[in-house]
Amino acid sequence: MNKKVVFVLGIGRSGSTLLNYILGSHPDCFDLNEISKLPEIYQNRQRHQDFWEGPGKFWEEKFNPEEIKMLIAGLSNHRINPSIPLKIERLVRETVGNDQILNPYSLMFSKLDKQVLIDSSKYVDWVSKKLQAKEFRSGQIDGYLIHLIRDGRAVLNSYLRWDKNMTVEDFSKRWSTLMKEDQKYFEQFPSERKMLVRYEELASEPEATIQKICKMLGIEFQAEMLEYWKYDHLGITGNFGTRSLIAKYKGQETESKVEKVHGNYYEKQGFKIKLDLRWKNELDSEKIEQFYSLTNSLNKSYEWD
Repeated sequence: MNKKVVFVLGIGRSGSTLLNYILGSHPDCFDLNEISKLPEIYQNRQRHQDFWEGPGKFWEEKFNPEEIKMLIAGLSNHRINPSIPLKIERLVRETVGNDQILNPYSLMFSKLDKQVLIDSSKYVDWVSKKLQAKEFRSGQIDGYLIHLIRDGRAVLNSYLRWDKNMTVEDFSKRWSTLMKEDQKYFEQFPSERKMLVRYEELASEPEATIQKICKMLGIEFQAEMLEYWKYDHLGITGNFGTRSLIAKYKGQETESKVEKVHGNYYEKQGFKIKLDLRWKNELDSEKIEQFYSLTNSLNKSYEWD
C-alpha cells in the first residue's frame, strides 16, 4: 500500500484540531498538526522556547541536525539557494536526482513507522505547492484531501471570542475569500481521494464520520481513536480547548488562556466529543445580519440549525 498524506483544508475554528487528533490516534497514522508553521518556529527558536522544551523534543530525537535543516528547507517554500528561483532549482535537482530536500514527507515517512500522515495546515496555497513535489507526482505518495466545513456563524463567534480586535467586517472578508478558494480547489481534486466533512457531523456523529474517512484511506476503523485525549500528539499549534482534554487526562494543568477565553466550558464537557453550538447563545442577531450582508448569504449552504 502506498504511503498517504491527508491534507485537511478549511478555515480555522472549524474543527481541524479535533479531526487531526482523532485520525492521529489511529496506530497507522501520525498527526503532523499544522506542520506549515514548523519552519517559523524553528527559525525563531528563542521566541518558541516552550515548544522546543515540550513537544518539539520529538523532532530533535527523530531527526539529526542535518535532517532537521533539510526538513525545514523542504517545508518552507522558500529558495534553498538565495540566487536561484525555487522553480528552477527544483527542475535541476530532479533532473540530476538530488531532490531529497524538496520531498519533506518522504523524509518524515523514513523516520516514522506509519502509513498515513495527517497535515492540518489548512490553506490551498500550502496544499497545492506541496502536491507539486516529485514525491506526489511520481506516485510514491498519494495525496488525499478533506475539506472541513462549519457553519460560518459558529466560526465567526469563535473568532470574536478569541480575538477581541476582530470585527465582523474583517472576518467576513477573510471567510468569504477562503471559502470560495477552498471550494474551487476541492472541486478540481480527484474524486476518489477527497471527502467533504462537516464539523457538526464530526462532533455529533464522530464514529460514523471517522468510519467513512478510514474507508477512504484504506485503514481499519478503531473505536479507541475517538478517545484522542488518551494519546500523545505533537501540538505544534491548534485549538487550545480541544488540546485541554489531553492535559486534563494526563493530570496536567490546563493552559491559562483556555479558561480566560472559554470559561469552564471544557471543564464541564468531560471526556467526550461534543458539538459546540455556543454561537446560538453568544452571537447577537445584528452581527449575524451584518455577516450575511457582507458575504452575500454565502453561508446559506453551510448552515446548521
